[in-house]
Amino acid sequence: MIDAKNIKKHIFLTFFVVAFFGAFGPFDLEYFWWCYLFVVVFYFGFSLYLIYCCERFVVFLSTVFITGLVALPFISGNLAYLIASDFFGKGDFRSVAIGIAPITIVFLTFLVIFYSKASFFPFECVGNRVAARPKKVANAKSYNLGLISGVSTLTGSMFLKSVGADTGGIVAIMICTGGCVFMLFYLRHSIRGLRTLRIRERKMPTPYTFMQIDEIREARSRWWLGRLFKWMGSLRQSTGS
Repeated sequence: MIDAKNIKKHIFLTFFVVAFFGAFGPFDLEYFWWCYLFVVVFYFGFSLYLIYCCERFVVFLSTVFITGLVALPFISGNLAYLIASDFFGKGDFRSVAIGIAPITIVFLTFLVIFYSKASFFPFECVGNRVAARPKKVANAKSYNLGLISGVSTLTGSMFLKSVGADTGGIVAIMICTGGCVFMLFYLRHSIRGLRTLRIRERKMPTPYTFMQIDEIREARSRWWLGRLFKWMGSLRQSTGS
């Protein structure tokens, strides 16, 4: 559930994903770092908007989903381009085509899921307020995600050293692309649910907002940046009138 306690956490996490994974792009290309800086600054400003101003549920959740799902194919696409560049040269059409292949696979998978028929609606709606339906949480004693992640990282690094950079890179591309496709399948109900909300929203006088919007507004009134954005918004309204 999106509420005043975790709204900052969700958005700052997505900003970290953009800033961190974006740095793994083709940095040897001209103007890459200027483009990277522009994207990071723009997304930081948009993140502040989402935290302190945004009240639209569809916009907020779509941003979180898209950011998370773009990171892995971006990494795998850049890695594929670098590997292909060793054979065909940088800037070659074949290198570029191979580089965008993982992104294309993920994008096509997203389109298939987005436009397929929904079998389950994962949101609860009360008027124009929306919240995700509660999910059953697996017993924490049955597995330890931190331990699994640590073992996977250690095993992955040992594997890369044993098979070489090129082979390890190809395996990493397959893992990143396959992982993103799996996440799309796992989130298929939420993706279709957001599409349904967006269609319904067009016929509504007010857009869908968070179920805990009163809490969020009260918290924003305490945060100094929230008060600043509200003051700037009131100035724009008074100027427009």
